[in-house]
Amino acid sequence: MKFWTRALFYGVLAIIATGCSTKGVIVTTGEPEIKGDLPSVYSIRSISSMTAVGLEWQMVPDLKIEGYRIYRLDPNSEEKKLKRIAQISDRYSTHYVDTKLRPGTEYIYQMSTYDKEGFESKQSAPVRVRTAPMIHSVSFVRAITDLPNRIKLIWRPHQDMRVVGYVIERATVKYPEKWEKQGEVKNRLSAEYMDKNLGDGEVYIYCVRCKLCNGLVTGPSQPVKAITKPLPLPPSELQASMDLPKKIRLSWKPSPTRDVVYYKVYRAPFAIGFYSYRAKVEGTSFEDQVGEDGKEYYYKVTAVDKDGLESEMPEAPVVGATLGKPAAPTVTAAKIAFNQAIITWEPVDNRADHYNVIRTHWEGLSKKKKVFTNIYGTKFVDKTMRPGVKYTYRIVEVDVHGIESDPSKEVELYLPKPDEK
Repeated sequence: MKFWTRALFYGVLAIIATGCSTKGVIVTTGEPEIKGDLPSVYSIRSISSMTAVGLEWQMVPDLKIEGYRIYRLDPNSEEKKLKRIAQISDRYSTHYVDTKLRPGTEYIYQMSTYDKEGFESKQSAPVRVRTAPMIHSVSFVRAITDLPNRIKLIWRPHQDMRVVGYVIERATVKYPEKWEKQGEVKNRLSAEYMDKNLGDGEVYIYCVRCKLCNGLVTGPSQPVKAITKPLPLPPSELQASMDLPKKIRLSWKPSPTRDVVYYKVYRAPFAIGFYSYRAKVEGTSFEDQVGEDGKEYYYKVTAVDKDGLESEMPEAPVVGATLGKPAAPTVTAAKIAFNQAIITWEPVDNRADHYNVIRTHWEGLSKKKKVFTNIYGTKFVDKTMRPGVKYTYRIVEVDVHGIESDPSKEVELYLPKPDEK
């Protein structure tokens, strides 16, 4: 009988690798019963791929035999003995393909013939076959670090045409041996993977495996380590004014992080509580226009870099306040002389620029009010009093910023009518 050519045998092996099966193959188990007069199998030849081994033998044209039985020893198995993997029920068959094998592994095969009663011939001489080794993973992998909340992997596309994609695995520095699959990239020519939604300043280890057209996955590439971009450092030495009229001025030293592009100012009415966003500032100072006197606020400032990462908010706030009202003056004397009201007072602080006098009186059911402004000095003479009317006076101190104190305690003066004297 003539043997198939090696080229034709490669064709059979390729058919099996694509998922086709060999007809007439029956897999059975059990210990063989040997019958000495049955002819044995000779001249077994082999060929292998990564996951399959093809066997070719010389046909045994003896009418006493029904077919052939094939045994295999897997050196990696625990039993360490031959196991029947196939029964071919046609004595005219001369080929068999063993599939689903491990790459780069040596297997040992033996064959025998069998008759109608199930008796077998003596085993053939053992044939050692090694499957083709698994291809290596990609030769070049690089991790791009210092990206916001992500790490970018790039690699050199594999040259083997059997590669159909890539598997990305990740481990942590704390558990460098605990690899977890992160994703897959389809297409052999693809060369990039973006691992997103990561924390700030976190370190990870990555490797890339190649996925083949038959579903196999190669070993890992050389691992690469990468770190996500850390948050920028906050500004330092935040200060807030306490003596400006109706505004609070903030100033700080810039963040030492080089790519900070602006700062965020937050404000709260209390030291502990929610801080609301107040302003975006590109410099290192900010004036908060409060519009109230003696108003106190607590402030925190963060830094934001060019990628939008914002520094941690400081734990301790800085308190600032607008300039408070001047103290109300103290009236020292109030009297009627020469049909005029004469009132004198003393300032409680040294902030007075001038004073205003508030005069009120009743006309029937209507209360009238008049304010005498820009009084320089601590004495006021009211020459517009009318007899028979009771007047009430209060003094207001005004500082250089126009901030008014609360009115002083009121004093009442009455100019009697001529017939009342």
